[in-house]
Amino acid sequence: MTTPDLYDILRRIADPAAPRDTAYGLCAATIPNRLFTAMLFHEVTMEVERLFSTVPDVYPVRGRKPKRDTAWGTKVLVDRQLNVGSGAEDISWAFDDDDTILSLGLTEVLNVPVVCGTRVLGTINFLRDTPPFGEEDAALAQLLAATLALRGD
Repeated sequence: MTTPDLYDILRRIADPAAPRDTAYGLCAATIPNRLFTAMLFHEVTMEVERLFSTVPDVYPVRGRKPKRDTAWGTKVLVDRQLNVGSGAEDISWAFDDDDTILSLGLTEVLNVPVVCGTRVLGTINFLRDTPPFGEEDAALAQLLAATLALRGD
């Protein structure tokens, strides 16, 4: 991807006139994946709610997942850190629906908190079979998340 292409993608994601699903679709198309989801974080209940999914028949919009007292919730939602995992063990560590994820052949994961100031708004999540997510993927995903945070929705 060239710099002008990335600039155009980020500009389109940040555009408040663009529908939110369009912004999420641009994120999904930027980093190769087989499943992309965008989640809204409900801080009081420590749950995430799916706002967007590229595989809605398996992961429908509005589905919720409890994350209170989970290592993943602490890492991504409380400590605002990336989660990059590779292999069945990492998938099982991160997700209670690991059987479903693994049955889809997905073994690589990149979870990125969407943060505005000190507040976590949600996460964007990329899953695929191969190759593992690398530093370039992680940096690009953080840029996408920061751009989504600018939208404020």
